[in-house]
This record gives sequence, structure tokens and C-alpha cells, in this order.
Amino acid sequence: YGNLFHEILSKIYTEKDVQKVIHLYHQQGFINDEQKHYMLLRIEELIKHPELYKYYAEDVIIYNEREIVDIDNQLVIPDRLVFSESKVTIIDYKTGVVSQDHKQQLLKYELVLQSMNLKVDAKLLVYINDNIDVVRV
Repeated sequence: YGNLFHEILSKIYTEKDVQKVIHLYHQQGFINDEQKHYMLLRIEELIKHPELYKYYAEDVIIYNEREIVDIDNQLVIPDRLVFSESKVTIIDYKTGVVSQDHKQQLLKYELVLQSMNLKVDAKLLVYINDNIDVVRV
């Protein structure tokens, strides 16, 4: 489910979007009944996770898959940027095992955001496997 899961998450900003987005993918034939049920459970588990729920709240500013050009004209696309007060949290969704490459990717995003005079509050890798695991970088 990796890529499809990722695509669906890119369309979800807050908890109120979950049912609507998954229903749309089901209605358009991208997922069947069993997949719909599974994805609903997994996404609910993710957005209600004790370390993540505040990043899906109504009172934060969220940018999903926003393209950012760095000072070297390289394009970076973090999965989710959450702005709260004057700080930003970077969230990237992954499957599989924790990887140093994944951590490096978040550090690069941080450097790009810092070059834009933004203060990075947290960098989170969210691994969606049998469990939802959150790794702070």
C-alpha cells in the first residue's frame, strides 16, 4: 500500500478530511472495500497517535507536499510541514525500516527551511508498517 497510502495522506490535512478522502478513492475505484476499511483504521491510528495528533489539529497551518527550491536551485518536497506559532515541524512518511538516508533527507529539509529564516521545532519520520512508529531526528 506504500505509494497509495502516501498519496492519500498527502490529501489529508485534519481529522475531518479522512472519511471524505478515503471515500473518494473508494468511489473512484482506486481502493476496494477491504482496502478502504484497512486505510481508515491505519490513518485514524496515525492521526490519533500520542506523538502526532497535534499536527493534524484545526489550529495549525499545514502544507502537504509543498515544493521548495533551495539556494542551489534543488527542489525538495517534504511530505508535511506544520506551522504552529513561529516554528515549523517537518513530517515525512515512510514504510520499511529506519534508514540513515531518511534521517539525512529530513536534515536537508531543515537546512532549506532554516535558509528561509524558519525555525524548525521538530523533524519526525513516521513509519507506517504493522505499527505506527515515530522517529525524532
